[in-house]
Amino acid sequence: MKEKSIERNGDILAGSGCRFRMIKCGKWRGLADPKLVDRVGIEGLTVHLEETMIRGEVLKNGSKSHVSHTTLGGRDVVIKGYRHLGLLHSLRHTLQGSRAKRSWFTAHRLRRLAVPTPTALAYLDEYRRGLLWRSFFIYDYVAGSELYVVLNDPAVPGERKRRLIDRVMVVLKRLSEGGISHGDLKHSNMICTGDDVSFIDLDAMRPAFGPDFLKRYRLEKDRARFFRDLEPFR
Repeated sequence: MKEKSIERNGDILAGSGCRFRMIKCGKWRGLADPKLVDRVGIEGLTVHLEETMIRGEVLKNGSKSHVSHTTLGGRDVVIKGYRHLGLLHSLRHTLQGSRAKRSWFTAHRLRRLAVPTPTALAYLDEYRRGLLWRSFFIYDYVAGSELYVVLNDPAVPGERKRRLIDRVMVVLKRLSEGGISHGDLKHSNMICTGDDVSFIDLDAMRPAFGPDFLKRYRLEKDRARFFRDLEPFR
């Protein structure tokens, strides 16, 4: 997902109006919050990043990605790393852009649409012999419970559960109007903070431009995916 940006004195003024530092160091490329760069240095965001993940709380350790809740530069963050999955996979994402980069741009686009999502702090891509090898997406940690946990908790009043579901429907409509389809609306990809819902795991989101009927189709597809997970709670 491409976004307009302006380079000023080595920093990037993104479309959201936030400045980010361009990372261009050896085999690493990316964008990062300048304050974070100042606190941990370039090496802290590149060669030492996986060490930081290991020291944190592992949230996911899958074959395609791994996720850790940790502290970076005194900030409570989540780091999502995307693994190398072979040469064909590297070639495809070298041409299309990494999932980490896509998540970074999507996060800033969501904030312009007033869609709750954690603050994106950086994305880092590692290249080897000109091919994208692996990538990392760093964002602020959001304290809360996954939506499916809240909906499955008998102690949570039904009225609050309905408010959360209604909130998701409002956000889905806002995404559709803003030209975005979520694409992976599992309840585990939403964090509840009070009566609000914060969207995480953004790399499945896609542009949803086109005729109105196509936008409506994608919106209904997202709704159907959401309500499929909702069946056990009805």
